[in-house]
Amino acid sequence: MRSLLQILTFVLVVLIIASPAAAQDEGMYRIKSADNLYIYVHENNDLTMQITVLPDGNISYPLVGSLYVDGLTTVGLQDALTAKLKQYLQNPVVVVTISSQTSYKVYVLGEINKPGVYPYESNNRLTDYLALAGGTTPQANLKECYVYPKNNWDQGEIYNLKDLFEEEDFTINITLQPDDTILMKRKPDFFLDEWAEIAQLVGVIVGSVTLYFVATR
Repeated sequence: MRSLLQILTFVLVVLIIASPAAAQDEGMYRIKSADNLYIYVHENNDLTMQITVLPDGNISYPLVGSLYVDGLTTVGLQDALTAKLKQYLQNPVVVVTISSQTSYKVYVLGEINKPGVYPYESNNRLTDYLALAGGTTPQANLKECYVYPKNNWDQGEIYNLKDLFEEEDFTINITLQPDDTILMKRKPDFFLDEWAEIAQLVGVIVGSVTLYFVATR
């Protein structure tokens, strides 16, 4: 009788913590940093807890230690925890649900054909977001692509995209972090450069005309 009551209690707890949205996400949703997880271990209050995925994609969990969970489904994490807890518990039953999901963005601004806000994907690189934003405008200074971390406009890193495209220096093609901002700078003195070219052309024409008059006198 007690065993049956325990089973019924377990089923009830699972139904309570596994909302319809969580059940729908179970097979498709991939865990990412800053997600809040609810980990339930049957008949073990010490291991039943709410836990947040760290920025590096790991969780810190009792008996298990640090465990990389970024990209796992809830079922995948359940299996991983069950396998590790078997070293300490007999037939552990683990249920993982998503308490809340993060919604990270990447902001692409400046000399961009389609500046705006784009969904963050954990494996997307700098050029992936530039492509999503329609690429750079002709006025963009490829030598000065700034990447700023979240809410920190004093810590921007400059990346020379000309080295990436021309020298194939792929170390420049960094993986973006959640809520990063990409800012493509304008070419320095873009309009002045255009006028300088026009002035240079006019100078050539004037010089040629002057030379013509001198030669025909």
